[in-house]
Amino acid sequence: MKNEKIVYTETGEEIKIEIILSFSLEEYNKNYIAYTINDDDTLDTAVVLISEIDPITNKIKSIAFEEKDAVLKSYEELKMNLFENN
Repeated sequence: MKNEKIVYTETGEEIKIEIILSFSLEEYNKNYIAYTINDDDTLDTAVVLISEIDPITNKIKSIAFEEKDAVLKSYEELKMNLFENN
């Protein structure tokens, strides 16, 4: 079952995404999502994007440069935990 959601870009564009996982980082007090766009399941691979998300407005935005390393590290750790537990 897909975890699809409508979100809004920084320019206000509405897009439909499939959320792969979501997480927050206490050090930045922000929420993030890893997701795909327009994945029709016909390819063996998919592009995974990671963005900051406001859970109230569903607005996504780019991750601040100074947060990127911490966000990527958290994503990789979560991804590995998911694979180990399945």
